[in-house]
Formats: sequence, structure tokens, C-alpha cells
Amino acid sequence: MTTEESFAQLEALQSEKNPYDMTREEWLSFTQEQKNARYKLQLKWKEKQEAKILQAIYNIVPKVGLPCTICYWSDKRAATVSRIISDRKIAVRHNKTNCLDWYGSRYEILPELEEGEDIFTKRKNGAWCMEGQALRDGVILMLHYQRHYIDPSF
Repeated sequence: MTTEESFAQLEALQSEKNPYDMTREEWLSFTQEQKNARYKLQLKWKEKQEAKILQAIYNIVPKVGLPCTICYWSDKRAATVSRIISDRKIAVRHNKTNCLDWYGSRYEILPELEEGEDIFTKRKNGAWCMEGQALRDGVILMLHYQRHYIDPSF
């Protein structure tokens, strides 16, 4: 699977509509028992869909130049995949940023990259975690979006 195919799969899942959503006419005509049964079906479908979307995110195939986000505990750092070491190990470099509003958390993410690399490995469950750290409470990498956020409360 290519990077483009993996993103297409994710977008297809995100665009699916819940088949158990009620129209206004249905909602008005249903009894409370019918509404409760439909709500349960909606919830089951949503839980399954969220699991599929999470799996699609884990299945994204990285490529050089792919924008990504390094998720520290409350902070997020914009980065770009700089090289593919193996199918389960990649290197990323931080993007340079321009702070527009510290307390409003508004940053301009610049295409230039900073020096140094962080290495991430793909774990058994599909998540990308910084090399040498445990998956639980570790620094993780999100390949499906790019964001920069520094928590001003620390």
C-alpha cells in the first residue's frame, strides 16, 4: 500500500455517515423504545467506526516529506519525515515555526526544517513511538496531521 492509498482509505472511512442516524420525521414518529434501540445501534456503529479509523491511522505508510506531529504530553510539535530507515523505523526533523500569539497558541509552521533528527519506531499495535521510550506515556508521532502547540500554562 502506498502513502496516497493509505490516506485515501482514511478519508473514505471519515466520510462515511452513520446509517442509523434518524431524520426529524423518524424521530418524531418513533416511540421512546424505538429511539433507545436506534441510539444503541448508533453508538455501536460509532464505536466500530472509530476503531476502523484508528486502525487506518496506524496503517498510514510514511514517506519522505510527509508532514507530521510529535505529541509530547500536552505539547505538540510540527515535524516532517526526513528519511525512512526501515519499514518500522523513520527519522523526523522539526519544522521551524513563527509564534503569532503565545497565549492564543497560534503558530505559523514554516517549510524549513531545524537541525537534528528524532527517531520513531512502529510498535506492535501500529503506533509510532520515539525510539527508547515506552508506548505508554511516551512521545508519539501522528502522521495524519501537522500541528504546533506549546502549552502556555507550564
